Amino acid sequence: MDKVLGIFKNLPDFYKKVGIPVVIAVIVILGYLVYYQDQRVKQYSRELELLDERIAEKEAEIDKKVGILEGQQKSLEHKFGDLTIIISDQIFSDQIGKDFFKFIDDPKGRRLYREQQKIIINEIYGDFFADIALSEQETEELKNLLIDKQMVNLEIIISLLKGNMTNEQIAQNEKKFAEMIVRADSNLRDFFEDDEFNLFQEYNLSLQYRNWILEFKSYLAEKEIFLDEIQEENLLDLIFNETENFNYTEKLPVSEFSSSNLSDADRARIDGYLEEKEELDEIIVDKSREFFNDEEVKALEDYLKLLRNMDEMGFEITEDINPAKPVTQK
Repeated sequence: MDKVLGIFKNLPDFYKKVGIPVVIAVIVILGYLVYYQDQRVKQYSRELELLDERIAEKEAEIDKKVGILEGQQKSLEHKFGDLTIIISDQIFSDQIGKDFFKFIDDPKGRRLYREQQKIIINEIYGDFFADIALSEQETEELKNLLIDKQMVNLEIIISLLKGNMTNEQIAQNEKKFAEMIVRADSNLRDFFEDDEFNLFQEYNLSLQYRNWILEFKSYLAEKEIFLDEIQEENLLDLIFNETENFNYTEKLPVSEFSSSNLSDADRARIDGYLEEKEELDEIIVDKSREFFNDEEVKALEDYLKLLRNMDEMGFEITEDINPAKPVTQK
C-alpha cells in the first residue's frame, strides 16, 4: 500500500488534473481483472459476504447498545482495514499486472473494454439520452464518442501502471494525452448543436449530484425511509442550484493541502471553508422542508453533518500522509 501511495504522491501535475476520471476508469478495469481471476473472485466474494454479515450484526448491536458505539466502530474499522490491505496487495501484485497488460494488449480485450464502457455510458447518460431528441443512429454515434473519450483514460492508466519512465517519456506522454483529450472533446463539441451542447454540459455538471442522491438514498434505506421520484427530482434541483450558486470565499479541495505541517493560515482557511459548508447545508435543510416530512428532514440534516465530518477527516488524513512541501497560496 505504501508503494501505491508513493506512486500517486509523485505524479506529475498533468496526471493529477485527470485524476478523477482516471481513478474511476481504474476501478472499472480492476473489476474486469478480478473477473478473469475466477478462483480469487470466489474467495473474495465469500470473504466480502461474511464481512457484510458481520457488519450487519454489529450494526444491529449498535442500535440496541448505544453506549458501546465507539468500541464497535473501532472493531469494524480494524476489520475493514485488514481486508482492504489484503485485497489491495493482491490487486497490485506482479501477476495481476501481467494479466492486465496481456488482457488490454489483446484486441479482444480492448473490444471487451469498449463494450463494458457502453454499459456504463448507458447507465450514466440514460436520462440525458431520453431527454434529448436524437435518432437511434445518432444516439449510437454519441455513445461511441463518449467511449472514445474514456479510451483516452485507458491509455493514461496504462502509462501510469507501466511506470519507470524517463522525464523525456513523461513529457512526450503529457503532450500526447493532452492532444488526445482535446481531440475527443472537439469531436463531442462538433456533434452537438449549441443548445444541445449546453444541455450536455449541464448534465455532466449534474452527474456528481445525481451520484450524491444515490448515496443518500442508500443511507435512507438503512433507516427504512424511501423517497418518491418527485422528491428525488426536487432534492436534485435543490442540491444542484444551491451548491452551484453558493458564494464560497474559497472552495478548498483536500488535494490542495500537501504539507505534513499545515500552517496556521492553512488551518484558518480550512476552518473557514467548513463553516461555510455548514452554512450551505443549513440552507439546503431549510428549503427541503417544502417537500420532505420531519423524519426525512432530520435524516438529510444528519447525512449532511456526516459528510462534513468526512471532509474534516479528509483534511486531517491529508496532513498525516502527504510529504512536507511548500503550499502555494492563492
